[in-house]
Amino acid sequence: MTRRELLLAMAARAVAAPVIDRGFGRVTQIAEGVYATLANPAKGMQCGSNGGIIAGRDAVLIVEGHMQPAGAALEVEAARIISKAPVRGAIDTHFHLDHTFGNQGYAEQKIPILAHERAASLMKERYVAIQGVNKAPLLAPVEKKVANARDAADRARKQGDLEKFKWMYAAIDATPIALPTELLRVADLPKRIDLGGLTAAIEFCPGHTETDLLIQVPERDVVFAGDLLFYRSYPVSVDADMRAWRKALDRLSRFGPRVQFVPGHGPVCGQETVQEQATLFDDLRVHADRMKRDGATAEEAERRYTVPKQFQAFRISAWGWTIGPAIQSFYS
Repeated sequence: MTRRELLLAMAARAVAAPVIDRGFGRVTQIAEGVYATLANPAKGMQCGSNGGIIAGRDAVLIVEGHMQPAGAALEVEAARIISKAPVRGAIDTHFHLDHTFGNQGYAEQKIPILAHERAASLMKERYVAIQGVNKAPLLAPVEKKVANARDAADRARKQGDLEKFKWMYAAIDATPIALPTELLRVADLPKRIDLGGLTAAIEFCPGHTETDLLIQVPERDVVFAGDLLFYRSYPVSVDADMRAWRKALDRLSRFGPRVQFVPGHGPVCGQETVQEQATLFDDLRVHADRMKRDGATAEEAERRYTVPKQFQAFRISAWGWTIGPAIQSFYS
């Protein structure tokens, strides 16, 4: 290796070095002024989802509320290491708990929390309203499905669904929920926030939920996609409109070949991940359409779905949170 090659290699390693690495979350620069916070749930659910920081000359915008206040605190700490500019706010890409339950970490610092206009009301309805409430009646229908499973494979899937619901209800009861404080009206979107030399372009793009926001940094070819994009996983679809989501993927595909996407979960990726997810959605739709033509119920179509060979390495967090509701959405 020549001296020049050695210096280039050292510079590349310096750029890739994380600003902060807590194990459960790592903040790394991916473009000038733009940082991705990548969650590692295997080492803790403090982040739970990816996020990041857009640091302009005059202001900083943080992306995502994360799963716990410690995840938000990580973002604030990193923002203050990266820049002396004030934090304009933190933005929740949608209302789900793994992207909003850390909001308290921003509220304690009096940092504005931006979100879709419906995010706060949905958080109240889905989470705040059942805090401290007996969860047995809520779990009973899921437990009944486990008891009535058709076979061992069906029972294992439904048991996985039950464990996921228990996890969610435990998180709801354990979390001080801070609601968004700056609600973005759909009528006012897209919205551009000038941070000084960098722009956060916020766009309404429903599909995963009715509250999905994309945050693009056009000067750097970076897009924070929230849970509209999962890396090599069957995405969580419990609140999805799958046909709208498929159109959202078409929107992502128009950002161009050089774009870096920060997905809701998984590593920073590019257009190949968008295409993989689009192909996955098309496979689910074809199966749902075929089952419906054959007169099968949505429940039967869900049970009879077989993961194709090309997607067998993809993560499935829980069958009834991913594949089941996706097929039901295509049915409806």
